[in-house]
Amino acid sequence: MTVRGDFPGRLARLLRAPANVALHGSPGSGKSWIADRSIEQLEHVGTRSVRFDLSTSMTGAEVFAELATEVSGQGVAGGSSNSTRESWKRLRAVLAAEKRLTVLALDQFDRVIHFPDSQQFLLLLRELLHRPEALHCTALITSRRSLAFIETHVSGISTLASVCYTEYLGGVNAADIGAFGETELEHDDIRSCLSWSGGHAGLTKYWLATRPDSNPSGASELERARAFVRVVDHLAELKLLSPAAQLVLGPVVSDLFLERQELEELGVLPRSPEAESDDPSLADQPVFRDALAHRTWNLDPWGIFGVAEVRVRSVIELVLADHYGDDWPDEVANKNAAVKKARNEALAKMERDSRMFGRQAPWLSYTYPLDLWAIINAEWAVFAAVFAARDKAYWRGTFTAVSEYRAPLAHGRPEVLGQDRRAHLSVLAREILDELDRFDARRNNSVLQATLGDD
Repeated sequence: MTVRGDFPGRLARLLRAPANVALHGSPGSGKSWIADRSIEQLEHVGTRSVRFDLSTSMTGAEVFAELATEVSGQGVAGGSSNSTRESWKRLRAVLAAEKRLTVLALDQFDRVIHFPDSQQFLLLLRELLHRPEALHCTALITSRRSLAFIETHVSGISTLASVCYTEYLGGVNAADIGAFGETELEHDDIRSCLSWSGGHAGLTKYWLATRPDSNPSGASELERARAFVRVVDHLAELKLLSPAAQLVLGPVVSDLFLERQELEELGVLPRSPEAESDDPSLADQPVFRDALAHRTWNLDPWGIFGVAEVRVRSVIELVLADHYGDDWPDEVANKNAAVKKARNEALAKMERDSRMFGRQAPWLSYTYPLDLWAIINAEWAVFAAVFAARDKAYWRGTFTAVSEYRAPLAHGRPEVLGQDRRAHLSVLAREILDELDRFDARRNNSVLQATLGDD
């Protein structure tokens, strides 16, 4: 982890290399503060910089026009009313006339998503920045979302991100406290600060100013809760809510290699089990965990395994109801001992739920993957048309393998499966879903053909 006090110098060196830098972090992580310190260091060594806050801009054309005015030092009549390309040409010409490096510090870059000319703006900005040696121009772009996320949201593809080095501003650690102007705190005070803030920069600053350890108040706790809720909202924007819930709260049901790295960079997760005790993370904060749990209580905790299980249940109900009618459960159970056992156990669970909660789910909701396979196996003459891609022996092995996930995940020990095994089981679950998709397509096509034939 880069010490926060060293971050401005690191960014300044990259910008003077010359290279472009995209700096990302959660709300309140101190992105703008770090950017300002980087610009100060650049100006100290004579590098020219222009800082621009996009939060109040309405269009990309306006941004280009304002930057051209700032770089040239001269107002341009009607400049902001020019088209996006005309404003870009003006800025490019001004930069080309400069004989020294100019750094464009573009803050609050998330605003671009709302520009009516956002797609053109992003393409032209990349054209401006992709050869910093030729145009003597680099950019420091700060945003909550990654450039790739912003570009993909706007146009479906990402190109600007490829010409920028990416830096994340994660959590504060013990070595960072000096960057907040505090150089004489005792070690126990530093630990107390980081324990309360979880390494959140805004909360660290708040703790140092108000000292809630010696002056506790409801306002302090409310401020902390609000900050953590903003982080959870940010994770939702980044589509990291489900990965965060899995990795912080459990169980882990997906392959989350890249998501884990990003959450570590953002300070949500500790970087490694061997991380120093003075390097906190939000995952250690009960208030953050509560906020995350409150936001994700209705997410499917089983991931693709749960989706596959629910889908198989619905297909069984559909196919056997078509074949036998609504009384199919008793008819099939009376013909097969394994199905009868699964149904009796499900009915007992239904009765228990009705007694405890006053309501119950359909009986198939109380069955497990091997129960579902017992039904399919008993009625293979019917289901052979559903699982048409492979023979019965193959699907028996697939359902048996997928059933391995159930007990470890249900009892909070997903790690016993191991990442490789979990990834393999995910592939098998996806294969089941793909086969059911093909069955649905065939069935829908048959219904359509029958309808057209009736007409």
